[in-house]
Amino acid sequence: MANSIATEIIPLSPVLITGGCGFIGSHLVEEILASEPTCQIHVIDINTTPNRLNDPRVTYHTGDISRLEDVEAAMSAARPCTIFHVACPDSMVTLDVSVFQRVNINGAQNLLDAAEKIGSVKAFINTSTSSVIHDNISDLINADENLPVLQYPVQKRVYTLTKAEAEALILAANRKRGDSSMLTVSMRPATAFGERDTICMGKIVSSCRQGKGKFQIGPGKNQYDFIYIKNLVDAHLLAAYALLRAHGKAAPPKGMRIDGETFNVTNDERILFWEFNRLISASVGFSIKNEDVRVVPKWVALLMAFISEYSTWIRSWGSEQALVTREAVRLTTIERTMNGEKAKRLLGYKPKVSIREGIEKGGKWFMDEAAKALETKKTV
Repeated sequence: MANSIATEIIPLSPVLITGGCGFIGSHLVEEILASEPTCQIHVIDINTTPNRLNDPRVTYHTGDISRLEDVEAAMSAARPCTIFHVACPDSMVTLDVSVFQRVNINGAQNLLDAAEKIGSVKAFINTSTSSVIHDNISDLINADENLPVLQYPVQKRVYTLTKAEAEALILAANRKRGDSSMLTVSMRPATAFGERDTICMGKIVSSCRQGKGKFQIGPGKNQYDFIYIKNLVDAHLLAAYALLRAHGKAAPPKGMRIDGETFNVTNDERILFWEFNRLISASVGFSIKNEDVRVVPKWVALLMAFISEYSTWIRSWGSEQALVTREAVRLTTIERTMNGEKAKRLLGYKPKVSIREGIEKGGKWFMDEAAKALETKKTV
């Protein structure tokens, strides 16, 4: 089937990337420049200091996508052909739930309004989340895109509810003014990891460096889907090129179209959650033997998390996040796998880097960063 995928490459330029200084966005910037050297990229981010490139092909706009004037200014400067919408608050550290409403929903609407006003946008690629079809409590097994998006009260996380609403807004904008108008698609990645990852791999590395890598919650038989960052970027680019090829043409039949669709993307290889953690631990110099693993029963971990949440709330009056939460405990003990066949069939997606290779690359980056930090400390 992959041989039938069109291979024509239409230039993405000019490109606008929201959240382009973050984990996924910064990797997108680098890969686009590597694959399309003449591409002009504009980045809008609330903080344009991290992961910033000193490259004349990249223009940085410090701005908040929840402010329409900031979005319109960046859009006017870029006049983009392609938009990659990646910006999103960190769901694990943001306590003010109103931030999710402003950034995820209002921000998405601002981008759509500004894109319609500027009239240059052909392809809009949204980075959503696989949690829109998951309650984060029960097992998710080989889930495909046909599962319904969960709504309240089944879905209780404000972050996920707002991501789902934003996805719906973006998909509804597909071919809004006919075949020659903007085409949209939404990517639902498995948990991403790799270099510069502060959310998944970064937290695991920090835990291992504190000597906690030997602990495991539950029996450890739960499988997970992850995706290495370079593979996730490849999937985004494949979707973008597919939209550009489809722009201005009549919509194909439902089972063959890409625009207006959602796509699960994974590394196409499942791994036990706690094996993934221990591989990361080994990648940064903390190998753990099987006989050294200490298993904490799930009920004990949930009780400890409850005490941690309650005491943190009392101490901070709800202004701080507990170090251990019941949601985090559940997420480490459930099965969470996704079916990515649709992306392989329609986008021609095939992961180029295995999970173990990705962990090695990511681990090297974290080791190098630690060495740099130590060197800086010595010279101060």
